[in-house]
Amino acid sequence: MSLVSVVVPCFNQAQYLSEAVESIINQSYLNWECLIINDGSVDNTETVALKLCKKDARIKYFRKDNGGLSNARNYGIIHSNGEFILPLDADDKIDIDYLNLAVNKLLENSQIKVVYCRAEFFGTQTGEWRMPLYNFKELLLFNTIFCSAVYRRKDYDNTLGYDETLKYGGEDWDFWISLLKNGGEVFRLDSVQFYYRKKEISMHTQLVGDKAKEQYTNNIIFNKNYELYQQFFDDPISVYYKAYELSNELEIIGKSRIYKVMKSMWRMREKFLWS
Repeated sequence: MSLVSVVVPCFNQAQYLSEAVESIINQSYLNWECLIINDGSVDNTETVALKLCKKDARIKYFRKDNGGLSNARNYGIIHSNGEFILPLDADDKIDIDYLNLAVNKLLENSQIKVVYCRAEFFGTQTGEWRMPLYNFKELLLFNTIFCSAVYRRKDYDNTLGYDETLKYGGEDWDFWISLLKNGGEVFRLDSVQFYYRKKEISMHTQLVGDKAKEQYTNNIIFNKNYELYQQFFDDPISVYYKAYELSNELEIIGKSRIYKVMKSMWRMREKFLWS
């Protein structure tokens, strides 16, 4: 049975850490290690982490100076021993069969590089996280795979890891591009196995809507992968600015009254269909 390394960076998320790690402990797949990376937290992350370590010997704890999310993920993966990697943020959680289903799919087909799943929100927002199916050309325009997907350590080693200059977010988007740019399949499990916590304030909410941060992030990803954009798009500069304009338009639409009414009606429809 192949070892899976679940890497859990934590920066001042002690109140959520136990729930995230408990979802790992409860996995039907037993051959895993969990690496909790305390990225310079000033809350009681260490106390919570050490208590979890006593609960299960498969849990390991590391403390380091604050270096940001990408740095913490890279640190954890470098110190991991598994054939497969699953990044899991300290405020999210996974369902009981995620590792089992993902590992079996990766072992079944060597052409598959990434396995992810359907996902749901919890916290301040609930409901299914509807994302378009993976297509590499679309991946160049916007992220279509959340961070908590399972992949091989050897494929990570063929990249430069998570870009530590992407300090505001987008590090997972950039990583998927680097992992998949030379080919490889992506498989989505047709069941909800990942739960993404929605909060009033998070790294994501601080990025979305802040045009300076968004442009900083997009510039890094675009410039790093300019040759890919040239390969897939006739006029990559125009594509970049069109995507930026679309982002502005979507922000305006999102603030409109009609959009808010339609969104409320859609949520009511979803509750009715799933009840």
